[in-house]
Amino acid sequence: MTMHSRRRRRLPVLEVIMLAAGILFVSPCLLALLNSFKTLPEITASPVALPKALAWENFEYLFTGVQLARPMLNSLMMCLAVIGCLIATAPMAAYSMMRRRMAAGPALRLFFLAGLTIPFQIIMVPLIQLFRMLGIDGTYFALLVHYISWGLPLCIFIYSSFMSTIPKELEESAAIDGCGPVSIFWRIIFPLLTPCTITILIFWGLWIWNDFMQAFIIMGTSKGQLVFVQLWRFLSDKYVKNWNYIFAGVVVLSVPVTVLYLLMQRRFIKGLTAGAIK
Repeated sequence: MTMHSRRRRRLPVLEVIMLAAGILFVSPCLLALLNSFKTLPEITASPVALPKALAWENFEYLFTGVQLARPMLNSLMMCLAVIGCLIATAPMAAYSMMRRRMAAGPALRLFFLAGLTIPFQIIMVPLIQLFRMLGIDGTYFALLVHYISWGLPLCIFIYSSFMSTIPKELEESAAIDGCGPVSIFWRIIFPLLTPCTITILIFWGLWIWNDFMQAFIIMGTSKGQLVFVQLWRFLSDKYVKNWNYIFAGVVVLSVPVTVLYLLMQRRFIKGLTAGAIK
């Protein structure tokens, strides 16, 4: 038996294993989608059976009973604000550390990279105490500041890794033509960082939209509502047994981020691998 025939025999086995793993990971999503179109008695009778009729009233109740429209808008505005601040600050910080002749540049880069190793649970209590001392605890501004500071280390790492692949001759040519540092960055460097910008847009958009724990800890449920905090308030009622609404809510909240990722997945992967190979 030749080596080529052995490889041909092993390949279907590997494909079957990968297919089974894929079905295993996708099955909860398919189950949620299936039960979102069923009534509560149908779910109770058999969660894996097909619905007798599409129960569109489940989705209608999300915006009339649970009232998810305003929290969805709040989460969208938070995503746009955080991503806008990160895109405005992270590339400039990476450019200063990587291209400007700063004595403290390498030390600053290590300082920001160290932020990637600190879990939220360690800083949770001191962070809440600091916000309380500043008088901004439980506000959107406190959550915005936290999201920006939490996202800067990774964004700086992505931008700086990609920036190391850009030839310095581009900046030298622009400087000869009379461009200053600010003009060089925004006219020459920043347009070349588009793959990284797309990656940050998708990654942090997905994360902030889906975040529950940090939004709940910093803001609570009394002074503001983000979408998953509001959905949790609905689920936390001990008298709520309407699983049809729960599944419908999961499906509705997963649609925007899923569509965003599917539309930009190639740019997202390109941005993640940017700077890995020169």
